[in-house]
Amino acid sequence: MIIAAALVLTGTPPAASAASGAASARTQSSLQRSAPTNWVTPVPAMEIIEAFDPPDKPWLKGHRGIDVLAVEGEPLRAPTEGTIRFAGTVAGTATVSILTESDHVLTFQPAATSLKKDEGFADGEKIGTVGSGGHCQRSCLHIGAWPAASDKRYVDPGKFFGQEQSALLPLSRKPAKEPKGGGDSATSGAGAWGGHSNGRIPASAMCQLESAPGQMLRCDAQAAFDQLSTAFEARFGAPISVTDAYRDYATQVILKRRKGRMAATPGTSNHGWALAVDLGSGINSFGTAQHQWMRANAPKFGWIHPGWARQTGSLPEPWHWEFRK
Repeated sequence: MIIAAALVLTGTPPAASAASGAASARTQSSLQRSAPTNWVTPVPAMEIIEAFDPPDKPWLKGHRGIDVLAVEGEPLRAPTEGTIRFAGTVAGTATVSILTESDHVLTFQPAATSLKKDEGFADGEKIGTVGSGGHCQRSCLHIGAWPAASDKRYVDPGKFFGQEQSALLPLSRKPAKEPKGGGDSATSGAGAWGGHSNGRIPASAMCQLESAPGQMLRCDAQAAFDQLSTAFEARFGAPISVTDAYRDYATQVILKRRKGRMAATPGTSNHGWALAVDLGSGINSFGTAQHQWMRANAPKFGWIHPGWARQTGSLPEPWHWEFRK
């Protein structure tokens, strides 16, 4: 969102003002670093279409948040535990603001909620719906964030989800059908189990990830992934950010509306078997130390990067990993 802030003149001497500004910048940097990086994304399969680009000076214009692809009516889910801070209209746009357990304020536009001020919610819980309008040429959700203790000093919300940039696959590379499984270590591990249908697996048959609250997988896949995430944290200092794990049928329908041919036909997504994840934390870019570490270590825990998702595959997706055991 493009926001202009007014310059407020005070009697503070320039030297004191500069020192105060430097201290504030250090405080905000510290708060950003201490914030989690594995929150649930507000919408599934989150794609950043305009990145965080704040101005050099607080009173100048700039993009003080991120824009993510979304469609009107899709659910807005809680990134983490928190409470409703505000629900109403700001500058003519429907707005929902929350206060998180880490004392960060997050705002979503356009969005609406039936929850009341100070009403609490859990991570991953539906807290509202994406609205219409906004400032994007494409349908989107704007997310802004700042530490509650600050003077509304905006920080990059993408970092909370282990995702600071978008890596979109050109439409021309999208195959007509999603690749299917096979038998070797580079082949898809997702498939039917337990007599369940794709996207219609009951919650009682799955387990929530300890390292990414709000995300569900088949219980053996969950246990293996949490062990993998612990090993990753020991190497890189933070658990693995999970953008998406299990996707129910309704979510697959929403993604088809939002992404068109780029999304799997509802009822066929590999995520619908609760055996696939999409990841952030640097794993979502080919060539990073995090991605290379995953390629070397994830198979030890039963998680593989399918051949079709690799850099030379038919549908390169560095973020997509599957459980094979």
